[in-house]
Amino acid sequence: MSEWNWKEYRKQKHQFRSYYCAGCRQRKPCGLLTNCVRDWQGYCCPCYFQREAEEAKEYADYQQVYQREAKEWQASIQQLKLLRDYPGCDKCGSKEVDGYDLLVNNKLVCRDCLIKKTGGRSSGALSWTEQQKWHQKHWGINISEWLDAYDCLPVNANCATKWLKDKQHLSNCACLELEAKELHELFTNSLREKEEKIKKCRCKASNKPRTPYYDYDNYGYTYCEKCEKRIKGAGKHGTIKNRNNPAFWGLNIPQKVLCGECLANYLKNMPTRKKYLFNEYVKRGYWK
Repeated sequence: MSEWNWKEYRKQKHQFRSYYCAGCRQRKPCGLLTNCVRDWQGYCCPCYFQREAEEAKEYADYQQVYQREAKEWQASIQQLKLLRDYPGCDKCGSKEVDGYDLLVNNKLVCRDCLIKKTGGRSSGALSWTEQQKWHQKHWGINISEWLDAYDCLPVNANCATKWLKDKQHLSNCACLELEAKELHELFTNSLREKEEKIKKCRCKASNKPRTPYYDYDNYGYTYCEKCEKRIKGAGKHGTIKNRNNPAFWGLNIPQKVLCGECLANYLKNMPTRKKYLFNEYVKRGYWK
């Protein structure tokens, strides 16, 4: 192994030893669930699984999924009608509209005028001509003719293919129900697979709470979870000091980081020996 490669190897090895989850900062990720997910490779398996479980809740009820898909389908048709009837900008004459305002606020905003107003910040451009080309290429239909003839559009590319082969497909189309069902099963099965896989998770948890922020000048800092007072961390290790950890004082409470003033409110709940130690810390001026 060359000298350069050896240095890189040592550097990567060091980074792994000091690398904690970007979310909770309490675990070193094992990568079991996140290795194949680029945006989540910096997170531990429990944090990633929690996010997946929350997202899957939106698709747990099939009826809700179907109603949402039907609403989005109708909205997309209405948006294309607005785009078709758009005469162009009154100021510059451009027929390109900002995609964000079209899709979210259901209104048409000239993209060129928006760029001039915001100094170059805009989402993707949309135009009726481009939409016609896209649907012709991917779905094989002329959306202008279909909107005039049927006042609606196919649900997806598969629906368009069936519609082209059978003109009566519209009367018994179940493509929207099928798409909602596939979406519901996709999230349900995916979450079930992750539930089985996470049982083999080997993420290594830190014994001490860690600071959520790190500053090389201030050696790490965090905030009290009650009064939000700034608390200095334990040097370069990215952890909080023992005296700010409620567990260190024998307290079984949800908070992981508290300042001295907030800890004093739990003094009566501390074991006797911890009460003496706490008062000793007060005399030494550790809470200033």
